[in-house]
Amino acid sequence: MDEWSREARVPTDLADRALRGRRRGRLGIVTIAAVATAAVIVSVALVVPRLGPREPAATPTRHEVIHLAPAHRPPAKVTSGDDTDGSVLTDMENSPPQKMVAAGRLALSAYWTGTGRDTRNGPDMRGGTWYLLDPATRTYQKTPWAYLNVAPGLRYAAVLEKTLPASRIGVYDTETRRVLAWIPVERPVGGVVWSPDGTRLVATTYDGDPDLPEASTQCPPGGGDRVPGSGSRAPSANRIHTSRTGFYVIDVATATAGDFHAVDPCSAPSSRSRRDFAWSRDGSLLYELGGTGERPELFYDLNGRPHDPGVDYAGQSQAGVSPDGKLLVGEQGPPTSITELATGKVVARHRELPLSAWADDDHLIGRGCAGGCGDKFDDGLVLVSVDGRRAVQLWRHRWDPQSRMWWLTALTLR
Repeated sequence: MDEWSREARVPTDLADRALRGRRRGRLGIVTIAAVATAAVIVSVALVVPRLGPREPAATPTRHEVIHLAPAHRPPAKVTSGDDTDGSVLTDMENSPPQKMVAAGRLALSAYWTGTGRDTRNGPDMRGGTWYLLDPATRTYQKTPWAYLNVAPGLRYAAVLEKTLPASRIGVYDTETRRVLAWIPVERPVGGVVWSPDGTRLVATTYDGDPDLPEASTQCPPGGGDRVPGSGSRAPSANRIHTSRTGFYVIDVATATAGDFHAVDPCSAPSSRSRRDFAWSRDGSLLYELGGTGERPELFYDLNGRPHDPGVDYAGQSQAGVSPDGKLLVGEQGPPTSITELATGKVVARHRELPLSAWADDDHLIGRGCAGGCGDKFDDGLVLVSVDGRRAVQLWRHRWDPQSRMWWLTALTLR
């Protein structure tokens, strides 16, 4: 009623009429007030019928809990100088690194260190510490998280509290150093990965600690689904060593977990206990790492249904296709071949260095040592040209056989 009363139209000469009516005494004033009140009532009466049937209401605006800042386009080329977007940044003084390590499109966004032990079902990776890049200070800061993953642009990280699996997912702002929101999940989560556009997360669910190799799931003899186009086989053993149950696709801006999607753990021939899902290169599908060498083998749509590999599937390759779409890193060797897609011609072969990702169209980042290592574990990150003739050491891990210190690195578009 208050809003409708403000829509009432008062006669333009009402003030003049009121002044002329002052001489008519109190009764006139009461009459004028009555006229004005009647005008409001008439106006309301004219408005009410418009509340009847009309065009459908517009869809309510999307309720965003987190206002994500858009990630800028990553640098296109490897450059020199500390103040350029694609600059090569190294830290050869510290192991693990304390200063930002980066080259071209990529930065070392986080790393994990801890002591591990080998088991028949893979490495036991429980415990340890995650270090996260602070883009403002260009240093790595120790975190309390059990697991984390950094979004393209380096602004946000998805974090999980100790111990795994966790009942909620945090979205952490690396600039303000605070958790923007906690996203609860009904089924506990052991791993999170950002989508290529930095707007969604795939959260892999587990019934037990994903880094505990002794965890296992009973599978029927020869059981498991054969996924079309993947060339995968069902595991021959009756037990596989994972407690994974499925996944959620998280809408980060609205802090919404969505529906849980169960996935048969007996589908993949992997023996690893941690079986996190990751995104296809275009963000339309999910895959799980299977087989040997951590190669993507089994693909699913976002509802958990088996799916053929996407058109951007790079085969059994970790680095995949170059940013300009011209070159493809083949199956990890040694040797590892780089092929020209248009002709099928092998343009280079790398005999020792495992290649992880493309820094630009002409350079890759791999694990190894420029000029060789004294020990196979005494390696780090190296920037290497496509032909392998030029290499720059970005960081070198100093292996201590006594401490059994292990390390894992995460490369992210900056």
